Amino acid sequence: MKYLSTKKIAFRLAEKKLSFGVPIFLFLLLFYDGAESSEIKKEIIRFSSETAQIKKRDGLLYLSGEVKILYGQYVIKSDFLVAKTNVGRPEVKIIEANKNIYFSNNKDISAKGDKLFMDVDKKFVSIEGDVEFSQGKSIIRADKINVDLVTETVDFEGIKDSFIEN
Repeated sequence: MKYLSTKKIAFRLAEKKLSFGVPIFLFLLLFYDGAESSEIKKEIIRFSSETAQIKKRDGLLYLSGEVKILYGQYVIKSDFLVAKTNVGRPEVKIIEANKNIYFSNNKDISAKGDKLFMDVDKKFVSIEGDVEFSQGKSIIRADKINVDLVTETVDFEGIKDSFIEN
């Protein structure tokens, strides 16, 4: 297997738009030149976007333009997204997204809003700004929702013009 230097990979990424299915370990490889795959214990986060910028020193990955993130069964779509790591550690810790947020469990639940915050370690998602949460034919509109992905508990703040259909 032929390995490319991080400079060559970064240059090739700069020349091309990222395509769907490019795993986050490529991002991690750029951040941590000597990192081994055995250090990556978490589920792989896959992403696509029109543009990407990596700031290795700060542990940040900026994505913009038709951003799509796949994390386990979850899908996050937005116009802009920032993935944060702890500098010196390869795992993505925090995901923040803005504009045209779409979040789904790829089954029966989806939510739309203006801003998204996800703590990957704690498996917690918060969406705010004209949130529309739907499950089946039921729709709950709120100012903010908090989702515990482990217990599948959703807390709503500022509910308005909503309905639950049995």
